[in-house]
Amino acid sequence: MGVDEELCRWSAVEAAGAIAARRISAREYLSALLAAVERHNSGLGLVVTVDERAMAAAKAADDATVGGAALPPLHGVPMTVKDCFSTAGLRTTGGAAALSAHVPVHDADAVAALRRAGCVVFGKTNLPEYSADVQTYGELFGTARNPWGTQFTTGGSSGGSAGAVAAGFTPIELGSDIAGSIRIPASHCGVLGHKPSFRTVPVYGQVPPLPFAHTAPDLTVAGPFARTADDLIAAFDAVAGPDARDASAWRLELPPARPVRRVAAWFDDPYCPVDGEVRRVLEHAADRLADTGVVVERTAPKGIRLDASDRVFRALLAPVAFGHYSARDIDAIARGDRAPGAELGAEHVGQTHRAWVEADANRARLRLRWHRFFEEYDAILLPAAPTAAPPHDHRPFAERDIVVDGRSRPYWDQITWAGLTGVCYLPTTVLPAGLTAGGLPVGLAVAGPYLGDRTTLALAKTLEQALPPLGRPSVLAPPSRTTPGKAGEHVRDH
Repeated sequence: MGVDEELCRWSAVEAAGAIAARRISAREYLSALLAAVERHNSGLGLVVTVDERAMAAAKAADDATVGGAALPPLHGVPMTVKDCFSTAGLRTTGGAAALSAHVPVHDADAVAALRRAGCVVFGKTNLPEYSADVQTYGELFGTARNPWGTQFTTGGSSGGSAGAVAAGFTPIELGSDIAGSIRIPASHCGVLGHKPSFRTVPVYGQVPPLPFAHTAPDLTVAGPFARTADDLIAAFDAVAGPDARDASAWRLELPPARPVRRVAAWFDDPYCPVDGEVRRVLEHAADRLADTGVVVERTAPKGIRLDASDRVFRALLAPVAFGHYSARDIDAIARGDRAPGAELGAEHVGQTHRAWVEADANRARLRLRWHRFFEEYDAILLPAAPTAAPPHDHRPFAERDIVVDGRSRPYWDQITWAGLTGVCYLPTTVLPAGLTAGGLPVGLAVAGPYLGDRTTLALAKTLEQALPPLGRPSVLAPPSRTTPGKAGEHVRDH
């Protein structure tokens, strides 16, 4: 492996230390990452925009290092961010052709926080149109392909984010999550991802909603990806806090990590079966955690059923996820004049406000049950998704499926387990737990009490130390029948 290839596997914390100590310059590190993008991205379609100003920003970081100034924790570390986050002077599309020429004037709050922490944002990563899919492809940027096997999806919607970290294009990334969009890609690509507790990381400046709409949509969070737990913690520390409009009065002081002594493990359910290959990997990870002295009990929280929670999740997801339905569409659906689409939760698009309020009240009851559960248990281990990364499937939603133990299952089963904790605002950290027999990564989800982010992050680090590393994925050329990944290409897979 060449020197620049080796640099691409450095952690962000390691790189920041080396830059601060002047063992390497920010420009040298950025050059290595850009070279990796140049070599491999055409076959993977993960990075969709590169900022030509990044080298100047890296030089400014090097100048600050030489000048002896106090340095922020991630000083000089280059990174990419999901193309739903506004970046000043750099196009931000949300994956939508309608926004292909949109260049924001301001950074999203979370991007600004990363810059304050010293990061050099050098590019944007692929996503489905308006982040509305569990895989990553679209008319604007083509298909994001998994570094562990280009015939498989990276997951979605933060698929370019997770894939770029796995491929060594960037040490850390910023993604977003409503219904598993951080957690599922992290699992499929063999990296770590953290879905924070709701409202602990600002989402202002994200697309959707349309650029800089003055709303904080329900369920929506922003969070980091990384290849190590220490990097994930450093990136979370950089972005956690109030948004810019509340910062004059609000502060965020999350409780320290609990000493983890008792953990539950819930790895299967008849409502959304988990593939046997995935269960095997998760059970092995739970056993390794038990070897560290943590009590691991195979149990589900009392009073919480996956099917009942999913019904609440679908009702609350509908007004957040389906902004592409016009008021006229919604009225027609509510009258019964037309059917809703096949997306998860679309059956609730025409619901009344009273129905939404009832679902929100049901969520409050679920949150109380989770609170009581975490009085007895420090965390719970869950599947990040019911399968490893499935093959690309670009058919209409209603025609797609996934395969679990040889049987066809609904396509939207992929986000059912993610909805279990997402609907109740719980922090969830996903880490690589192992590989299937076919060599695809499987992620383990570590969920904890609301605002217990430091507990799930610390437990993920404990598990990281207890489990063998996955190794490096093979970054391959694209299959001979396609040439995906360049901006503007549309790849059709069936």
